[in-house]
Amino acid sequence: MVQTIEEKRAYDKAYYEAHKVEIRAKYKRNRAVLLQRYRPTAQLYLQTEVGKKNKLANAHRMMAKYPEKYKARYMVRNAVRLGQLVKKPCEICEAIEVESHHDDYSKPLEVRWFCHQHHCELEGRWTSNN
Repeated sequence: MVQTIEEKRAYDKAYYEAHKVEIRAKYKRNRAVLLQRYRPTAQLYLQTEVGKKNKLANAHRMMAKYPEKYKARYMVRNAVRLGQLVKKPCEICEAIEVESHHDDYSKPLEVRWFCHQHHCELEGRWTSNN
């Protein structure tokens, strides 16, 4: 059966919509395996000159795209370093290793403190495979 590119795309889109739950569940199951397999390779890549260059270029793109986020994070880092802002335990589990969370980037020093897991859950990035 010969299909045009448009027909194939339409079929793929309809298939995905019909099987979205199963596809996402399969992705989540396989994510942990993929992370274990490729994380060491990615770490080695970031140690090369090309990897360092691309990481820096990506950071500059993100700074240009989201300047308010960059400014708020920069201000928090400096305030913590200078002792003007003190890290507190995670609001949920009282863990000591915490990350800052901004509810409003226009108020850069108003942050909440969460451990990595709870910060990801709050932002909708956490799965059981993290």
